[in-house]
Amino acid sequence: MNKTVLNKQVFSFFDSVFAFIFWILLFILPLIYQWINNASIQWRLIFNIWIDYLPLLIIFSINRFFLIPFFLFRNKKFIYLISVIVVIAFTVLGSVTIRKELLSQNAALEHRQTSLQFPDSSKIIAQQGELSRPSPVAIYPPYVNLILLSILLVGFDTGMKLSVKWAETQQQKAEVEKENIKNELAFLRNQVSPHFLMNTLNNIHALIDFDTKEAKRSIAKLSTLMRHLLYESNDKPIALTKEIKFIESYVELMKLRFCEEVTIQLNLPENLPNISIPTLLFTNILENAFKYGVSYEHESFIYINLFIHKNELEFTIKNSLHKKFKTEESSGIGIENTKKRLKLLYNNNYTFTCAENGNVFSSTIKIPI
Repeated sequence: MNKTVLNKQVFSFFDSVFAFIFWILLFILPLIYQWINNASIQWRLIFNIWIDYLPLLIIFSINRFFLIPFFLFRNKKFIYLISVIVVIAFTVLGSVTIRKELLSQNAALEHRQTSLQFPDSSKIIAQQGELSRPSPVAIYPPYVNLILLSILLVGFDTGMKLSVKWAETQQQKAEVEKENIKNELAFLRNQVSPHFLMNTLNNIHALIDFDTKEAKRSIAKLSTLMRHLLYESNDKPIALTKEIKFIESYVELMKLRFCEEVTIQLNLPENLPNISIPTLLFTNILENAFKYGVSYEHESFIYINLFIHKNELEFTIKNSLHKKFKTEESSGIGIENTKKRLKLLYNNNYTFTCAENGNVFSSTIKIPI
C-alpha cells in the first residue's frame, strides 16, 4: 500500500475515533453524574438531557459529513458559511418548536392529573407567597444557548477537520518532495557513468597507439570499474571499503596512461571503518583532477587523501593547475553535480570547498558519518 494513502487513512481514523469518543462521553457523563450523586438513575431526566443534545448531534453530523467535504474542501467557502448558518437556524428553530410542543403537552397532562386531587391548603399558601415575589427576568431567550453551543461545536469540528486535512497535505508534499529528490539524485548519479566512461575510453585510446600491452591492462581495469558502476551504484549507500576499491582501481588505471613525471599519490587510512556512504560521491572531483591537473608539457601532481575523523569523513584532492585549464575546473559539470548531490543528500550538514591557489587547485568534501 502506498505510504501516503496509509498515512491519510491513519489521520482519518484518529479523527473519526476522537469524534466518536467525544459524543459517547457526552451522552454517558449525565448517567455517571447521576449514579455518583444519587446512587440511582432518573431516566426521565436523562432522556430530557439527551433530547437537548440531539440538535447539536444533527448539526455536527451535517457539518462533518456533508458541508465540509462538499463545500469547504472544494474551496466553496462562502457557500459553506451560508449553509452552516442555515443549518443552525433551521435546527435551532425546529428544536425550540418541538420543545414548546412537548412542554405544553406535559403541562396539560399535569393539569389533568392535579385537577382530580383535593388541593393542599399549605401548598396553596406557599404558592401565593411565591407569586407575591417578583419573578426573575430572563436576560436572553433559552435558544441562545443552543445557538452559541452550535457555533462552538461547528467551529471546533471544522478546525479539527482542517487540521487533519493540512496534516495530510503536508504529508503528501513531503512524499512528493522526497520522490523528486530521489529522481534528481538518480539523474545526477547516472550522469557520472557516461561521463566517466567517455573519459576512460579516451585514456585507453591514447594508450593503444604506443603501448598495446598497457591498453589491454587498461581494458581489464575498465571492466572492473564498469562492473562497479552497473551493479553497485544504485540508490542505496555503499560500503566505504567498496568505494575505496573503486577509487584505487581508477587511480591505477590513470597511472597506466601517464608517465613518471606525473606524481600521483593516494593516501588512505590503514583501517577503514565499517560505514556506508553514497555511491560515486567522489568520482566527479576525482575525474576533474586527472582531466585538468595533468599536462604533458609541465610537471604535474595529484594528491588524493582520505581522513576519518571522529564523526566526519574528509576527502581531499590537490592537483596542479595549468594556465590553459584555469577557471575551467571550478565551473565544470562535475563540480556542479557534486554540489547538487551533496545538497540533496545532506541538506546543510556537509562541507564542499573548491579553491585555486596559484598553480594548485584543491577540492574538499566533508560529510558526517
